[in-house]
Amino acid sequence: MGIFDWLKGLAFFRGRDITGIREEDLDFDKWRNAHRVWRQRLQRVMKGEEPAPDPALVEVDNRCELGQWIHGPGKRFYGDLPVFQELIAEHAAFHRAAAQILRHWQEGDMRAVRRLLNGEYEMRSMRVISDLTELERIILGR
Repeated sequence: MGIFDWLKGLAFFRGRDITGIREEDLDFDKWRNAHRVWRQRLQRVMKGEEPAPDPALVEVDNRCELGQWIHGPGKRFYGDLPVFQELIAEHAAFHRAAAQILRHWQEGDMRAVRRLLNGEYEMRSMRVISDLTELERIILGR
């Protein structure tokens, strides 16, 4: 049985156009991990282990691997779901918070960095992971 036969058996995909869907469009572990990898990158920057990216580029939420999926295939297949709309918003807010952290870090304002890291940034990050998990539950019934 191929992936398309398997998908047609899932209640979520009945009556939906799944033309072009790929296995990675159903691999929510991959997307949660992509988000975690991005978080680790910021941690390496804060430790001085990696050069800081341009905050203006970090703020754009469709440049990272997860963002490319969200604004591409993810939106095509799941964009009508409220949880996916929430994922879009939370992911964008996460990137705005990350860019703010980098700006404060470059200015040497470590108090603001810590406040954002332990507040807005962490909250948005947890919501991104939670939204991906809820999306997986809705789509795959897990």
